[in-house]
Amino acid sequence: MSASREKKQRRGDTERPLTQKERAELKEQKAAKQKTVLYAAIGVIVAILVVVLLVWDSGIFQRSQTALTIAGREYNVSDVEYYYRAALNQEYAMSMYGMSSFDSSVDPAEQYRDEAQTQTYHDYFLEQATTQLKTAAALENAAAEEGYTLSDEGKAAVDEQMNSVASQTNFSNLDGYLRAVYGKNMTKSAYRTCLERAQLIQEYEQHYSDNLNITDEDLNTYYTENKDSLDTYEYYYALIDGTAESTTDAEGNTVEPTDEETEAAMAAAKEKADEFAAALNAADNKGSAFLAQVAGYVDTDDQSTYGTLNTTKGSSLSSTYGDWLKDSTRKSGDVTVIEASNGYYVVVFQDRYLDETASVDIRHILITAELDQEDDVTTSDVDESTVPSQASLDAAKAKAEELLAQWEAGDKTAESFGELASANSADTGSNTNGGLYEQVLPGTMFDAFNDWIFDESRQPGDTGLVENTQSGQQGWHVIYFQGKDELAWKVETTSTLKSNRTNEWIEGLTADLEVTQGSGLSYVG
Repeated sequence: MSASREKKQRRGDTERPLTQKERAELKEQKAAKQKTVLYAAIGVIVAILVVVLLVWDSGIFQRSQTALTIAGREYNVSDVEYYYRAALNQEYAMSMYGMSSFDSSVDPAEQYRDEAQTQTYHDYFLEQATTQLKTAAALENAAAEEGYTLSDEGKAAVDEQMNSVASQTNFSNLDGYLRAVYGKNMTKSAYRTCLERAQLIQEYEQHYSDNLNITDEDLNTYYTENKDSLDTYEYYYALIDGTAESTTDAEGNTVEPTDEETEAAMAAAKEKADEFAAALNAADNKGSAFLAQVAGYVDTDDQSTYGTLNTTKGSSLSSTYGDWLKDSTRKSGDVTVIEASNGYYVVVFQDRYLDETASVDIRHILITAELDQEDDVTTSDVDESTVPSQASLDAAKAKAEELLAQWEAGDKTAESFGELASANSADTGSNTNGGLYEQVLPGTMFDAFNDWIFDESRQPGDTGLVENTQSGQQGWHVIYFQGKDELAWKVETTSTLKSNRTNEWIEGLTADLEVTQGSGLSYVG
């Protein structure tokens, strides 16, 4: 057959009508093809949904959303969550001491802070977070405008904090800890960003404060306006107890005193207090008379408490008798009787003055004693693993004496002492700057240390050894007295004025900041 005839026959075969069987087979083939395409499409959709759900559950979508925009700065879900959780954790801590009604087992959005139900805890935590971020935004912008950036020390502090959190957590990894503490949207990188921001604004705020100029005129003006709080008061006082005693019934139950018994006890205390005051007023030297007679008017256990001259700064005076002592007309030897909830105070005013003790500059080397004991399970009053043995304390003292002798054998300068402190001191607060503490105020250090550095006979260059018995710091200090510095009240007042002015500055920066809520805010909490 020729080629043309074969072609013509094939064309004819395709043009003929299909048989019933052929049409059925063709229909089945078409249906099978459609199912294959459909199943393939469904498989692709399912795969996409699985990926989307995994990504959604990971928090990538949520935490990337803008939650707040403040002063042109955008803060995502993790940024807000950092401060939200800080407020939540603080409220939880307060609830542990009965200072808050917050229930950590209940959704913060479903419990109210007040009986009137005007604000949920969720809204309160958001409010606190927003306030914190307003300050952050204001200070970040101010720092950027000045060209101020995070210091190398600040970066190191952030690294240290990241490492500290990672090493102390009981979770299998840092991510797990961060999600537990700051919510599922927190990651290591987001947490670092939050720490860096916090460190930057802390540094910049301190930078601003340090550069404020406080003049003597500023200090004197502040003193004039606040002398009642800044002055020191010398006085004697004793509480004449007016508490009615409880009794025990036949069954051994405690019976509280009746109102009549309470009134009678207070009346008896008033009579006794008036008698004591009259005896003091009859004496020429009220202070001496108080010390001689107080034992006859107070319980034996209270005699040592009330039998001494009290020297107290105005800001620390009891509100019960403080106003009386602060009265500008008060004279030495004035006596009064003042009612309290549990009796009557007899108070003798002696003196009032501005304490002009100077602050001091010192260097020190702390040698801590090694904790070399295991806890004795048979003793319940002390954990021996937290207390060094006497041998360990003796070794710490010997090391301190050795360092002091080494310094004394050299040029005996502040600088050489500082080198020893940097190389040997266990005090992380000063061992990076030669053990130096400047403008130390009375009462800042523990008693033995305080008494040594504020001894009236202390001279620049003096050295000495002082034992530290405080828990966790047991050991010995080698102290170098560098000299006296600014008057203590001026140091304190300068700090107060700088703090007040810095707060006023921040309030001005944040006063008119606009806050815009973004879609990401719904994922916070």
